[in-house]
Amino acid sequence: ARRLKFSQIVDALRAIGYDAYPYDPRREDRLARREERRALWRLFVAGFGALQVMMYALPAYLDAGAAELTPGAEQLMRWASLLLTLPVMLFSTRPFFAAAWWSLRRGEIGLDVPISLGLAGGFAASVWATFTAHGAVYFDSICMLVFLLLGARYFEQRARRRAAGSLDHLSRWMPD
Repeated sequence: ARRLKFSQIVDALRAIGYDAYPYDPRREDRLARREERRALWRLFVAGFGALQVMMYALPAYLDAGAAELTPGAEQLMRWASLLLTLPVMLFSTRPFFAAAWWSLRRGEIGLDVPISLGLAGGFAASVWATFTAHGAVYFDSICMLVFLLLGARYFEQRARRRAAGSLDHLSRWMPD
């Protein structure tokens, strides 16, 4: 039987994208709180962006080809929507793109890959439509999708953390 050093195990884990360290409940709690704070900020930015962009998209939806909205006003709303969607795409979508990149590097296609492709494609098409002043824009849909996905992930993480905390509490009752 060959013996491995702890450093070899840690190096192997890091080589496949994980980080390893001795379990410290205080460190774990600190990391969990930091991650929850980041998740809330991402959710807030996406929610704020979705509400504001929807405000600019609503007149175009209500106009629906009635030609009451002047082309200049419509283009101004597109540019405002683009500017409000940028923080959502640059900050709030980071977990999706990071997970998709990590998944692709491992030669897998996880759920974040099609989500990231859809978000990037919709954003690119909307930017093109804004610059050319022709075609549909999807800034409102992008922001709302990011907000809903981040909200679902946030509540899932909280439920998992709560369940893990309950199991941790129960494990204290087990004999050594």
